[in-house]
Amino acid sequence: MLAVKLVLGLGALALLGGQAAPDPHSPAPTFDTVAPQLPALRRPAILIFSKTNSFRHDSIPAAVAAVAKRLRARGWSSYATENAAVFNPAQLARFDAVVFASATGDLFTPDQREAFRAWIAAGHGFVGLHGAGDGSHPDWYQAMLGYGGYTGHPGGADHFQQSELILLDRTHPATRHLPPRWRWTEEYYAYSQPPRDDAHILARLDETGMRLEPKHRMGDKHALIWWRCEGKARIFYSALGHNPESWSDPAHLKLVDGAIGWAVRKAGKGCD
Repeated sequence: MLAVKLVLGLGALALLGGQAAPDPHSPAPTFDTVAPQLPALRRPAILIFSKTNSFRHDSIPAAVAAVAKRLRARGWSSYATENAAVFNPAQLARFDAVVFASATGDLFTPDQREAFRAWIAAGHGFVGLHGAGDGSHPDWYQAMLGYGGYTGHPGGADHFQQSELILLDRTHPATRHLPPRWRWTEEYYAYSQPPRDDAHILARLDETGMRLEPKHRMGDKHALIWWRCEGKARIFYSALGHNPESWSDPAHLKLVDGAIGWAVRKAGKGCD
């Protein structure tokens, strides 16, 4: 039996030209040039974007499905894609907000990048989820979202830890349903510095009792959920959502739903 398995294994390796199978979490970067054909869209319309030119999260399918389901419940339109060529002026004009569902890496051609930045400058909404705030993105994007100096997250046996998020603002549509302290299990991101000075922190991590390396400790500056204005554009980020089961948690889904509602100006304040 061992010999059969070994032969099959070598045969499979030969089919790959003698190379090991590619890591599904580290896809080869690609850049799209042919835009997709969009369906009919009602307004508000939300673009759910999950392209990965860096680490690919297993939770992406669950996140995309959960966001689309919440939008259907609102009677809003959504379109989910990993084709960055949709970032062109004509097609972006059909959307009121973009959600990055753990989209990672440098994703755009120069024309696509400029179309996206012009769309943001026109005052639209953006919601970044989990991997959308890791260290794989270019500087201009990190500045828009309001973070920098990503230092990673715990690994090994300490990768996922349960702790409490301390809610600093429970008036925002994304957080008003949450208790003052919310227990959550996560791959907790850390940064060398807190978000930009103009960011409004909604929740931070309570590091008490956590097993963290020094580079992952930020004390009472360990922000995980915040919003800011990029001109008139409403920009929101939540570092939560690594695990697929996060996307069936009612409190987390309500947080994301509230964030999108805020981003399209259906609730909340800011960026007038």
